[in-house]
Amino acid sequence: MIIGVVGKIAAGKTTIAKFLEKKGFCRISCSDPLIDLLTHNVDAYSWIPELPQKAEPTRDKLIEYGRYLKETYGEDILIRLALDKMRHCKNVVIDGVRSRGEIEAIKQRGGVIIYVEAKPELRYERLVKRKAEKDKAINSFEDFKRMDDEEEVLYHTSKLKDLADFVIVNEGSLEDLRREVEKILEFLHTLVVIAPCLLSPFTVYRGPKEKEYRTASALMRLFGKYHYLKILAYPCPEFLLLGFPRLPASKEVYEKLGMREYAKRIAEFIVRSIEEEQPSRVIFIGVKGSPTCGVFHTTSSDPEKYPYERMEEFKKLPREERFKIAEEMIKDFKLVRGEGILFEILKRKIKGIYLEVDKDDLERSLKKIEKTLRDTL
Repeated sequence: MIIGVVGKIAAGKTTIAKFLEKKGFCRISCSDPLIDLLTHNVDAYSWIPELPQKAEPTRDKLIEYGRYLKETYGEDILIRLALDKMRHCKNVVIDGVRSRGEIEAIKQRGGVIIYVEAKPELRYERLVKRKAEKDKAINSFEDFKRMDDEEEVLYHTSKLKDLADFVIVNEGSLEDLRREVEKILEFLHTLVVIAPCLLSPFTVYRGPKEKEYRTASALMRLFGKYHYLKILAYPCPEFLLLGFPRLPASKEVYEKLGMREYAKRIAEFIVRSIEEEQPSRVIFIGVKGSPTCGVFHTTSSDPEKYPYERMEEFKKLPREERFKIAEEMIKDFKLVRGEGILFEILKRKIKGIYLEVDKDDLERSLKKIEKTLRDTL
């Protein structure tokens, strides 16, 4: 995992990075490659773009050389160098990310961005206390404001806030800041276990209709906002048992056809995945009314009256004919309270947050999913 930290001077970027370091992240600043190149301390890198004339890494020199490197080798050069230096680390936090190009470089590698902010007066107070070598040219609040304004002109730091995945207002105690960081980590370690037909509607028994396409598109847009989430779309149990296309069937019919054994195998796969990933929380998302993936509602019918003999014939029918037959058959099914076969097993085996998508009330379902996703924050 890569986390980039963005913010103005003395907003708390390094403090956040140090909190993450205590959580097992390797910590590096965007300025570290600049300092290493200027001081010729480059043994940790597998490559360098060039070796400049040796120089003292003052704030002005870092800005000047950083600008040169970006103009010559691309906006992402410092990110590439920072990650190369930390190439043996599983998790890396990069402090002092300063441009849209650097943010995009981190996100392209699956990383996330935290923007931290605080009032200028509070930031100046912190800067005075930290007594950093790079701040020695700042002797008053006016010096600080001038430097702050210059950095804003140079990096447009305030505008980078809109590109962040998370924003922290750091105007409380260190403990307050630590709690905010831990909330973000918990959010990042969320695993979403989702019925496959919700993301790829082509496994729906009779073939996809407009509402299935609409549901998949909406969910992909939602998850795209939280691109760092881990999503497990398990194999479709109904497809594994009966293939495609297949007659609509109720929970009782699938029980008679032997679905429970297939569902147990999928549940074992999900359990093992959770054990190996060790997420901070698991969110299960099923389908309202599904005989296998229903969470709170499933479909019921008399299995003795089911036309089993038509199952093979149905597979050979063209799309529109299948839709007509399916529409007639489901009139005999009842929507009842209870779980589908797979989710009945999952609820017994795994503690988690269970949600259900109603394709006929999609907006409400999406709001509930997003609220649940963000509840940690």
